[in-house]
Amino acid sequence: MARLLIMFIVFSLFPLFSANAKDLRFAVVPKFYGVFFDQSGHGCKDVATQIKGVKCVYRGPEKASVRIQNQIIEQLIDEGIDGIAVAVTQSKFLAENSLKKAKQAGIPIITYDSDFNDFTLKKYKNLRLAYIGTNNFELGMALGEQLKKLRPNGGTLIIQTGRPDSPNLNLRIMGVRTALSGKRYATPPGQLLMNDHGWTEVREPFFNFDQLTRAVKQMESVMKGRPIQADSFIAVGGWSQNDEALYRKMIASYKGKLDRKEMVIVIADASPPQLAMLRDHLAHANVGQSPYEMGRQVILTLLKIVKKQKYEEIIYTPLNFCTPENYDTCTKNSPMGPMKN
Repeated sequence: MARLLIMFIVFSLFPLFSANAKDLRFAVVPKFYGVFFDQSGHGCKDVATQIKGVKCVYRGPEKASVRIQNQIIEQLIDEGIDGIAVAVTQSKFLAENSLKKAKQAGIPIITYDSDFNDFTLKKYKNLRLAYIGTNNFELGMALGEQLKKLRPNGGTLIIQTGRPDSPNLNLRIMGVRTALSGKRYATPPGQLLMNDHGWTEVREPFFNFDQLTRAVKQMESVMKGRPIQADSFIAVGGWSQNDEALYRKMIASYKGKLDRKEMVIVIADASPPQLAMLRDHLAHANVGQSPYEMGRQVILTLLKIVKKQKYEEIIYTPLNFCTPENYDTCTKNSPMGPMKN
């Protein structure tokens, strides 16, 4: 009897690692397949293998497309998925289409990496039950602070982003602008810098629409200084470095400009290929996110929701600050998670 009581107490301390009569299938739907998002899939699958009766389904578009993402979510609903975590591309479209159907079907929805914008959160209350990922404003602030360390007297800046309607990216841009200007803005993405604390944006941000080749070409135009000149470049996502071979080929001609800090480059994310490029002084700083941990927390949170257990509505995953000087430490402590092919 005593042994049975001890076993009951032990297993009650680990409610997440027990099985229901019916196996549970939870989906992680990224914006697109790539170095960054695939790590969230690995985190999701790894933790699911540790929980009997739980399976992770990682499924997304080959290339960024809200309509394909929407179709994938509808397919998952038809398949009887038990919970969905989605990296939001376009808030309004998803909220009014596939995610509305998911809610009507009683399927719990959480967001990761990219949350709904404020308007959608207010209009569709309780559509998503939790957000797991980076504090995107703080990531933008961190990118701006890294640039300030490298160019303390200010300068001319070009920002690169993905889509103009991505809520997480607009928060990052606002964070960059706040860090450099010292101003607080009412709504993302804030306002173009115009000699704010010595910082001026020479043009509106580049939009690459999550196309890696386009991102590299945009960056190359900045490096050439034609037709627009700037001395600083911040990418609020890792697009230009996600094709390592393409980035290395492009940046090789401008290595001298980087070494002399005629151009300062600060880029979001810190995957192992990005850290290798940082080691080789092909950028000045990277601020890494934790997609692997996002994937882990997605499964644990959806499981708690389904089991009607207490869960956290907001989970911010950590950042990692990387420079050529701390490359070794940054590699060992990278929150990207273990890289897998």
